[in-house]
Amino acid sequence: DADGMDTDPPSAGLQDAFGGHALPSVATIRNDLIKAVAELSFCELASSAQWAAELSVALPSTEMDDATVPPVSSYNNIKSAKMYSSLMLAKSYFNMREYSRAAYVLQHIKDLHTHQAALFLRLYSLYLAGEKRKDEEAMEVTDPVQKCQVKNAELKTIEAQLAGLHEKRLLNGLNLYLYGIALRGLELKEEARRVLVQAVHVFPCNWSAWLDIIAISSDLNDVTDVRADLHLPDHWMVLFFQAALHIELQRNQEARDLYVALKRHFPESSYILSQVAACDYNMRNFDASQASFDEMRKKDPYKLASLDTYSNILYVKEQSAALSHLARQAVRIDKYTPEACCIIGNYYSLKGEHEKSVTYFQRALSLNRNFTPAWILMGHEFMEMKNTPSAIDAYRTAVNINQRDYRAWYGLGQTYELLNLHFYALFYYKRAMTLRPEDARMWCAMAQCYDSMGRKVEALKCYEKAHRCGDRERMALPRLARLHQELGDRTQAAAHYNQMLLQGSQQRGVWHSKTGSGLSNEAVEALRFLMVFYREEGNLAQCEAFASQLLDTSGPEKDEAKAMLRDLRTSSDGPSANLLTGLGRE
Repeated sequence: DADGMDTDPPSAGLQDAFGGHALPSVATIRNDLIKAVAELSFCELASSAQWAAELSVALPSTEMDDATVPPVSSYNNIKSAKMYSSLMLAKSYFNMREYSRAAYVLQHIKDLHTHQAALFLRLYSLYLAGEKRKDEEAMEVTDPVQKCQVKNAELKTIEAQLAGLHEKRLLNGLNLYLYGIALRGLELKEEARRVLVQAVHVFPCNWSAWLDIIAISSDLNDVTDVRADLHLPDHWMVLFFQAALHIELQRNQEARDLYVALKRHFPESSYILSQVAACDYNMRNFDASQASFDEMRKKDPYKLASLDTYSNILYVKEQSAALSHLARQAVRIDKYTPEACCIIGNYYSLKGEHEKSVTYFQRALSLNRNFTPAWILMGHEFMEMKNTPSAIDAYRTAVNINQRDYRAWYGLGQTYELLNLHFYALFYYKRAMTLRPEDARMWCAMAQCYDSMGRKVEALKCYEKAHRCGDRERMALPRLARLHQELGDRTQAAAHYNQMLLQGSQQRGVWHSKTGSGLSNEAVEALRFLMVFYREEGNLAQCEAFASQLLDTSGPEKDEAKAMLRDLRTSSDGPSANLLTGLGRE
């Protein structure tokens, strides 16, 4: 383990997160997961079943690995051969994506609530049939407003059937989950969340229910308080929920710490590795994130989920060969997935082929209209193509899908700033900042808007906050210095320029030009200002020191430095005499 804590017992890092108690034994966790996989698979909840199965396999080996697994299937309690046959027929239709047929097969069974698996399969088939029709209708509508108004027509039917059974407490965990997502679809989000919390109490290993609780809390904009307000079950699954919640809140270090602790208990989990990589990516620790993704790909070489984020890292680091290799691998694994399309889109974007890139992001969205990363990346491409209306549309759609994705808000801000609509840009940058309050880029973006609007004091405060937040792009200090100059505070401007140059001496190359030839414009600007400032202040030694550094430049500032040094020689026989003698030989 990278943190050097391999000697700790597997659950040592989790006790505080789990109410001060150790996690259950490996055998107990595996038993929970095996039962969950059987139940979820039988009820066709493939995503949750896969998540639980992968976690079960990721557990360390124990002496109990060869123990006999008890039968756990949902049809064990079905005594009627006719009921069993109907259920199997419904499942076969479901697997062929004939959802209406699957629902119809189970429609006329009496006392369906006494057979919870059959009840779930019937109503879940009805739900997916409605979702399928909704997607088809949405594809036929061109107006974005009308597209958002297309609803699943089966939701009211499902809600009506489950509401009465819910009042009588006749629903199992999976039917409670289905009732919750039906209520969410009907925009009854508070009630939906209450029902979903009941669902995870009854059936804690349904990961989809936990994710829906986070998503609804995000929609209600009270995700910050959800951990304290909800009465969650005393179950080890709460740890995964808590870690996912930390990521949603952009508490990436807390999330990473929790995932690293969980990794000791689930050492072979590719899911946990991908989450650690996502945390590092969100904190912009690209090297660490790339290392985690590489480790994940060694464990699970055919996994495509989350590799779109990996491709973003390769794009940012301009590793075109690695990105090309990743794109070819994604095509070989399954090119008709949103992740594969986004990887290929990033590859073409890095090559500067933005039209091709947009084509692949659109292909990703034809496969999954709610795949937020594709909307955001497509917005970036439209920005590169100077197609601001399409960029705005892409970013707005991303915001509608996930209001807590700061990248979409930030993209909207950038688009409106390009249009010189600074008031609108400021609004969107503020939304991004509330989601990423420790990200210096958000504060710098807001500061630029305030500066363009002539609100220098507010711009100053934003740049100061950006500087306190780390400011990896080194934007804040030079702009703080300029603003202090404009506001007439030359002493404070000098302090910021000095601090900026000190950073450059401590971190070599920070204030050199990107081409590597000489100093950057900001460094030259700082040296020139400080040379003049210390001359006016009468500090001739400092003035000479900065003038001497300007001699390394090739612009007009070099001539100004020479003139300043000559002026110093005429006004004093100080230490500049020897240096100036050499100037005549150039």
